[in-house]
Amino acid sequence: MSRYLPAMFLLLALMSVPMSLPAENRDTLQTGQGPVPKRPPFIEMFRPLYLTTGFPVTQQPTKDNADVKFQLSLAIPIWRNIGGSGIDLLAAYTQISLWNFFAHSSPFYDNTYIPGLYGRKVWTTEQGRPLRTLLWGYEHRSNGRDDAYSRSMNYLFVSYARSYDFGLVLQAAAHIGPSYYGDVPTWDLSLKYHGIVQLSAVYTTPDEGWEFMLSASPLLNRSIANVNLEAGRRIASRKAGNPYFFVQFHYGYDEAFRECIDQYGPVIQEDKHVPYYAGEPVPPRAMLRFGVLITPKSVMRGNL
Repeated sequence: MSRYLPAMFLLLALMSVPMSLPAENRDTLQTGQGPVPKRPPFIEMFRPLYLTTGFPVTQQPTKDNADVKFQLSLAIPIWRNIGGSGIDLLAAYTQISLWNFFAHSSPFYDNTYIPGLYGRKVWTTEQGRPLRTLLWGYEHRSNGRDDAYSRSMNYLFVSYARSYDFGLVLQAAAHIGPSYYGDVPTWDLSLKYHGIVQLSAVYTTPDEGWEFMLSASPLLNRSIANVNLEAGRRIASRKAGNPYFFVQFHYGYDEAFRECIDQYGPVIQEDKHVPYYAGEPVPPRAMLRFGVLITPKSVMRGNL
């Protein structure tokens, strides 16, 4: 039963979407004087929520390389409209897990935990539609381990999104800060595997029936980038917006990092010292996945 708990938790989160919508996208009540916002939700979506399963496209699919991947991401507004500035202060948590669901023991072979503290400023049109969103703050990203395979990053984060009337949203994000493998400082995690800049474009059809997304993070790693390409179709039972059934193609080193470390380090020496060996990166992962997606409209869509 325990192997299904994370998936069950994600499904419960998906069911709670009405209370998880960002404040700038919440529904309104109509009155004689015009639209009046409902009470802002206590919990919002931050990054997208999704549950997917998939297989590699460069290898023969097996129970060992096919997986389940899910992301949970929620935010709690601590202080709205600080001093009348329109800036919100948020505390948020994101978790990305890769799950060997089809293997015999079904372990989570890699987890990423991302707590953070953020400021958010949204500029809207006269009709109340989000036009530009600036998000900035501090994040900690780690795999939650305290052994030789521990990895962590601490960095400043900024994201900017610009929306257009015809359904296009262009976004850019960046982060910079130190990273550690075990207790060894290294820039490899940011520069070679995750990237420090991400660009993305999201297009939603006028009826919100289809959504398409492309994101890329350039790497100092054989001149390659981490790339996500997605196509989503709104589930027919909904009149508009979330949730979507989607197909995702993922290519890059951010998911291959664990395989690289397994192959090239760490190496525990006789004196129990565990140095970090950068090694030569293994080939990037190329995965085709499909599943269910619920997405906010003004936060970065990729993995940065």
